Amino acid sequence: MNDTFQGRSMLLVGYFPAGAIHAQNYGVADIPAATLTHVIYAFADVTAAGDCVSESAKDDAVNFPGLRELKTKFPRLRLLISVGGASHSTNFSAVCRDSATRAHLVSSCVRFMIQNGFDGIDIDWEFPGAADSAHFTALLQELRSQLDIQGAADGRAYVLTIAAPAGPTHIAHLQLAQIHPSLDWINLMTYDFTVASSKKTNFNAPLLTTKGTLNVNAAVNSYLGAGVPSAKIVMGVRFVGTGWQGVEPINNGLYQAATGPAPGSWDPPGAAPSGSFGFQDIEDNYLPNYTRSWDNEAQVPWLYDADAGIMITYEDPQSLTAKASYVRSSQLGGVMIWELAADDHRATLLNAVASALG
Repeated sequence: MNDTFQGRSMLLVGYFPAGAIHAQNYGVADIPAATLTHVIYAFADVTAAGDCVSESAKDDAVNFPGLRELKTKFPRLRLLISVGGASHSTNFSAVCRDSATRAHLVSSCVRFMIQNGFDGIDIDWEFPGAADSAHFTALLQELRSQLDIQGAADGRAYVLTIAAPAGPTHIAHLQLAQIHPSLDWINLMTYDFTVASSKKTNFNAPLLTTKGTLNVNAAVNSYLGAGVPSAKIVMGVRFVGTGWQGVEPINNGLYQAATGPAPGSWDPPGAAPSGSFGFQDIEDNYLPNYTRSWDNEAQVPWLYDADAGIMITYEDPQSLTAKASYVRSSQLGGVMIWELAADDHRATLLNAVASALG
């Protein structure tokens, strides 16, 4: 269909959020482009009229020139624009329900991609409901058609991907057998099985668990069982840790009630705690003083401190090596990262994934 693999046996895809240049002080120049096959820029927004527009024109004015320069330095790198995201999916349903506005959105997305120098489009609709199933399929089929027409005119191939859910309820609303032929691959969001708003601590992304179906392996098997080729499944890993406060000192804080999210790494002064932790912050301020535990079944670590009452579920080189090994043994397409700015200054997490993928 296209040149997505760029001579690499595995894809290594990283999301770069537009706003990373602010709270995280992470710019395009900080992206370890030599290690990645693809960078996905997040996000473009969808208006009620079905236009694909900048989420933040001010941020794009800084980031877009940097991305073009990055591509000049690393010509094998491919750049995608992600449309939607958790905060910008509101209009998808109404726009895609009507064939005229859906066609308008497709044309607008392709135009946005071309005008800003991207190599493809990633649709991150979070999440299609039961009434949206056929419209979501039609959106992707129309995008594939228009990208192929544009590619024929330009003498090249353009990439189409989606960010896809890992929870059974959301997966049930996707017509996966009809969807995957239109896609180069699926960025499977195999994380956030437990989030900071959860009332009880748990792992964000357990590889395996006997406690239900909310785990990486179960999600991957759902897609395989629906007929998605294994090479089209790119397994997501979350570089952002999740933490809670008010956690009782039982079982080192795991599976315990919490009073709410813990203050996160990038929370502005006075803001409500987000529970989001960057790996550099974890290395500098938590690993030295907190107790690290490891779960052999889930293949992930967690941190806990009884005095602070804080528990953090996160990824480290050991857990990411296990996940990358799972990708290889399952013959999946590669690994997707949300998000690059959450790594430390040495790209420790990214390098662990790359090394394990080989």
